[in-house]
Amino acid sequence: FISYILVSNVPEIVPFIVFVLFRVPLPLTVIQILAIDLGTDMLPAIALGTEPAEIDVMERPPRSRKDRLLTVPLILKSYGLIGPIEAAAGLYGFWWVLKQGGWTWGTQLAFTDPLYLKATTMCLIAIIVCQIVNVMGCRSLRNSIFKMGFFKNKYVFLGIASEIILILAFTNLPVFKTFLGTASIEPELVLLIIPFALLIFVVDELRKYLMPKLGMKEL
Repeated sequence: FISYILVSNVPEIVPFIVFVLFRVPLPLTVIQILAIDLGTDMLPAIALGTEPAEIDVMERPPRSRKDRLLTVPLILKSYGLIGPIEAAAGLYGFWWVLKQGGWTWGTQLAFTDPLYLKATTMCLIAIIVCQIVNVMGCRSLRNSIFKMGFFKNKYVFLGIASEIILILAFTNLPVFKTFLGTASIEPELVLLIIPFALLIFVVDELRKYLMPKLGMKEL
C-alpha cells in the first residue's frame, strides 16, 4: 500500500520541477494530481489491504520490533526505480502530443488552449495506466505475481476497473473535462504508454527475482 502510493508521488512532482527548470508548459495541474490521489488511486490502494498473506510468510523469521513501515529499500524502490519510469511516461506522452500539435520549444500555452488540454490529459492518462501495472507488482514486495496467483485478489481487479472507468469519464464527460481541464484522447495514443507500463512490470519482476540471488531481504 505504501509503495503504491509513494510511486505516484514521483510523476506528480517531476512535472513541476520540469516546469520550473525548463521553458515548457506545466505538464500536470494540481487538480489533476488530486484526481489521481483522491480518485484513480483510491480503490486499488484499498484493494491492496485485502491481499492474502504472502505464501512464504511462515518460512521467514519474525520482523524485528525496530523495523519501520517506511524503510530505505522501500523508498529506493518507489522513488528510485518505479517512480521515475512513471514520470518518464507522463512527460513523454505530454511532449509527444505537443510536438504533434506543432509546439515549439519555449512557447507557453494558455491553460485553455486545446493543444495544452490534450497534452496534459495525455500526461494524466500515462500516470494512471502505469499505476494499473504498478498495483499488480505492489501486491507483494518479494514474490513474483506468477508465484502469488494472478487472479487471487479480485478486489484489485475491481480497483483497476474503476481506474479504466475514470479514464473514460475524465476524457469524455463534459463535467469532468471542464473541472479537470482535460480533453478527448484518441485511443491509439494510449499505445505510446504501453512500453513504459511493460517496463515497470519487467523491472519489478526482475527486482524480485534478483533479491534472493543477491542475498537481499528486500529492495
